[in-house]
Amino acid sequence: MPIIPAGGLAKLIFTSAILSIFNSAQCMLAPLGLTRRIYNGQNQQVTPLSSHTFAAWTILSAIIRYQCSFNMNNQILYDITLSSYIIAACHFLSEIYVFKTTKLFGPVLSTFVVAGTSIFWMIKDRALYI
Repeated sequence: MPIIPAGGLAKLIFTSAILSIFNSAQCMLAPLGLTRRIYNGQNQQVTPLSSHTFAAWTILSAIIRYQCSFNMNNQILYDITLSSYIIAACHFLSEIYVFKTTKLFGPVLSTFVVAGTSIFWMIKDRALYI
């Protein structure tokens, strides 16, 4: 098995998976640091428990994305990966506009860039892989 997958979309998904692992580790090891920066609109609501839960979701997303990056022709895995980006984008949109726990122009912006790019690219190139 190659160390890095072939193709631009697969590399983006792979990179997203690797960055998610680092994010999860930070949320587990220093639960109030990074998570409070992300949820900067209501950072007093962030607890170690909520940070650990965020880390668990993120590591699950990382595993799904890692597997997809090497198996781009697996329709179920492809669709689950696409769904993981949609869920992440919807979560943060609701936190920005409904719950007001974060702000678009802050640490969460990188999530939108990755999620938005991945969603667009995965929808656009779906027929190339499936």
